[in-house]
Amino acid sequence: MAGQLRVLGKEERAPGSGTMWRAVVPPEQWVQIGSLIDSAEEQLLQLRGAQSEPTAEVTRQLLRNLGHSAGLIEAAWKRTAVAAVNGGVPLEEVARWADMPTEVLRRMLTAGKQEICGGTGITGS
Repeated sequence: MAGQLRVLGKEERAPGSGTMWRAVVPPEQWVQIGSLIDSAEEQLLQLRGAQSEPTAEVTRQLLRNLGHSAGLIEAAWKRTAVAAVNGGVPLEEVARWADMPTEVLRRMLTAGKQEICGGTGITGS
């Protein structure tokens, strides 16, 4: 109980949205984001292996793997942005952190079957 009270106290004093990440992001979403990042990391580590095939084949494999890793990272990035907005961080602030215009971020998140709620929050998976 004391630990929970300390967490609640920290949430009240937290900068930004005023809440702590783990208090607003469902554990299933943490797992999904972590899994995407782990998969991308694994893909990128495999690229370090010794390559003995012809140059064109190695290049094709590297580009395919890099593209796949980029997709995984993008998915983790989008899920993290959605979690931040759902946690109470204004979309405008998340867009600033992502170094992009708010409307571009809004379109990116809604294009991935995310749904803007009232112009301030985003829900979906």
